[in-house]
Amino acid sequence: MAAAIVALVGLVVAPVPLAAAEGDGQCTQVVDPITNEVKWVCENGGGDPGGGGQNPGGGSSTCTYAGSEIPCSLGGGQWSSKNACYVIPTPVSPQPAPPPGQTDQDGDWHNCIQPAGYLGSNQPVWVEAGETLIDPAVLAQRAIASMNLDPITIGIVPEPGPDRVGLVGLPVWMWVEDQAPNTYGPITASASQGPVSVTATAKVSSIVWDMGDGTKKTCTGPGTPYEDRYGKQDSPTCGHRYEQMSDDQPDDAYQVTATSHWVVEWSGGGQSGTIEFDITTEPLPIRIGEAQVLTQ
Repeated sequence: MAAAIVALVGLVVAPVPLAAAEGDGQCTQVVDPITNEVKWVCENGGGDPGGGGQNPGGGSSTCTYAGSEIPCSLGGGQWSSKNACYVIPTPVSPQPAPPPGQTDQDGDWHNCIQPAGYLGSNQPVWVEAGETLIDPAVLAQRAIASMNLDPITIGIVPEPGPDRVGLVGLPVWMWVEDQAPNTYGPITASASQGPVSVTATAKVSSIVWDMGDGTKKTCTGPGTPYEDRYGKQDSPTCGHRYEQMSDDQPDDAYQVTATSHWVVEWSGGGQSGTIEFDITTEPLPIRIGEAQVLTQ
């Protein structure tokens, strides 16, 4: 991965020794001469994208900090939500004095790298003997990445297509076509590293349908597939009615999208949590016209 460097005017960059695993990237400390705030700037040595091994790459596995996505590993360190930094596995050498009430046998000090782009303290953190440096929340993200989650396939009447036209005022039915574990759930996957294993189960809790006419419909189920026998009935679970033709829209069609809201429950490593996110389909064009009345 390219060097994670943030250009900051007026900062002094000075090399600082950092204990890192062999083959990992090199890190440099950036010090603000006015505020004395510091951060680490690192080059990642790569690894196995998506997880696995002792030095997993970023891949599709991401973690969250201050509302933004960050890599789950950087500069040889693993992200620790407990410490809000990347903990380097190799202890600091030489070791500073242990914290009050602790002895040299109770744990070790480890360097901790701030996420790229964030200024803050890079003081070493105390890791107790036997405490794993593997963050279960990171493994939960890896488990999610392995699910290969996709948007739903839209089922809708009137159907899309240049020779298909729905009518103003008639019911529109929306549903999940070809419902599958990786498009609607539930789906379960696990991720492990060292002694820690995490299991995550994901499922869609709701779908927001953007009908392209300024209307959004939230449906809490997969919807009901339309059948000819339903005639002009409204969908009992997920429907809409267009009030105007689509001839003033791009390509004379309303662009319909469906956004699935996923909820993931995970547990392992003595922790548990919930992760939520959205996946949106590509726009689907639906043409709406008016019935023509013939007179003689």
